[in-house]
Order: sequence, then C-alpha cells, then structure tokens
Amino acid sequence: MRRSMMTMFAGTALLLAAGACKPKERDMPICPSMVAAERASEADTQTLPVDVWYSVLVRNFNRMAMEPPDEPRECSGRPIEVTWPENLKEDPRATARPLDKRRLGDGDVTFTQGEDGALLVWARIQDLGNGDALGPVALVRWVERGLEVRGIGSVQAPAQRARLRLEPLGEDSKVLVVESETCPKDQPTGKCSREAQLLPLVEQRFVSAPMIEDGVDIGPARFVLSDHFELTLKDGWIRRYDLVRMLKFEKGVPIVDETIRSKDCDPKNTATPCEERIDAAEKRPLVFKDGVFIAPRSAWTRTRLENTTQVPAGG
Repeated sequence: MRRSMMTMFAGTALLLAAGACKPKERDMPICPSMVAAERASEADTQTLPVDVWYSVLVRNFNRMAMEPPDEPRECSGRPIEVTWPENLKEDPRATARPLDKRRLGDGDVTFTQGEDGALLVWARIQDLGNGDALGPVALVRWVERGLEVRGIGSVQAPAQRARLRLEPLGEDSKVLVVESETCPKDQPTGKCSREAQLLPLVEQRFVSAPMIEDGVDIGPARFVLSDHFELTLKDGWIRRYDLVRMLKFEKGVPIVDETIRSKDCDPKNTATPCEERIDAAEKRPLVFKDGVFIAPRSAWTRTRLENTTQVPAGG
C-alpha cells in the first residue's frame, strides 16, 4: 500500500475513528431547513419544482437562469467537488474539465424513494466532457414543516440512466450505491458502459473511498459492470471476452458477482459455429475498513493481464 494513498485518506480514517465515540445516528439535519413556511403545503404532497430542489441543495443557485454560482457549494457550505487520488492523474475521469454553463432542467436531477420514506437526490450541475457529471447528492426526509437534509456529499459519475440506493455497510453504517451509464454520442444506446460507485455515509456525509485490490490502490471504489475486449489468435480466429458484474450485499458486505465468458469465432467462415465457454465465475467481497474498500484481485484483472498489456483503472 503506497504512502501517498495512506496520507491522502488519513483524514477519512480519522473521521471514522472519531465517529466511534459519538452516537450511531444523529437526529439533527446537516443543512439548515430550506423549505419555508409559505411552502409548507408542498411538504404535504412531498413534491417540489426542480428549481426549488436546486436552491435547497446548492447555495446561491440562480433560479431565474437555472445556473449554479461560479464556485458552487452544497447546502452545508462545502465546495461541490471530487478530488481523485494521485494515482489517477492520467485517468480521463480525473482530468475532465467542466463545460460551459447551460440551463439546467428536470433531466439533470435523479430521485430514488427509499423503503423508510427517505429520498435520495442527485442534482447534476456540471458536465465534464467525458460522459461524467458532477453535483451534490443528498439524503432527505420530509417532515411536517418541510424538507430536511440528513446526508450530503458530492458525486462525479456517468450522467445517463442513474439509479441510487442506500445499502447497509457493516453493522451500523450505510453506503450509497450510484449506478449509471456513459453513452457515446456517436454510438447507439447498446454501446453504453454502465458503472457502479460506492460512497460510504460517514457522519452524515457521503465520501469518496478508495479500493485496494490485491494490495494495489486502484483509485475510488468505482468499477464497470460490463466490459469486453478481443484478441486475434495465432490461427486467425477472433476470441472475445465479455464481463458481466452484479453488485449485491450480504450481511452488510458488498459482494461483486463476476462472470467472464469467452467466444472464439472464425472471421473467414461465418457458417462455422463459434466456440463459447465460461472462463470464470466468482464472488468477491469488498471489506470496508479504516475508510478503504479491500478486495482480492478480480478475475477480469487477471484475464486482462494475461492477454493484454493494458488494464483500465477501476477494472
């Protein structure tokens, strides 16, 4: 484990340690109440216009222009930003730059209703030019007088078809799961790449956590749910490897259910049936300890290393 990683995430680990001496659950909202008495009727129907949602989650949001301020902050006052670890400096996700401002709308906000009546909201405020978007994510609850924010943070993730859910983590913690897609503009929907990201809820804040795979820091706990690559074999046949992952939870532990299939086809004779097989099927636990997810090396990483010289970050 590299010294730089340990230094960068020492703050998160200290925050977790400090939390052990405090009550497991706070009763107070992390942000000031933003739904005024004159809008209390909206609490009865539990609906708000999208401009009000943005004004709740983003300080000094311009509701007339539907734009965030130049240096946006979420409702608790912290900057809306995600700082990636140093080892991702060459990753395009880390070097993406915000695009010019545009008018935001209903399609930029994702809502997910929780089983206990809580609501998860991701309000995207910036496009990053690589399929990612950035914005505050919040855990909110409706109360008699309006809306309360019980968890807040910043998320950078693919912007398309986002789904949010809150899962148990360990004995008494929670983790936000963000699943979404990057869809190239010049390719059909079937070419979209879906990803999952894990953000633990620590002292009412959703925080980015690194993942250590087989002792190697591979960056944030963000990984693809499907992938593929092809090889040309010595006899001229084409071998295609396909990865399918599912993220499940068992007794508070995230489990990556991973299946790898391969298919050998003769490109010169399409009448010849392809040879298909399952190369690997495994379940990998992601153990959360001291602010870090720890996992064994994935079969997909091994397959890429054995057959190619390039392995993508978060793979």
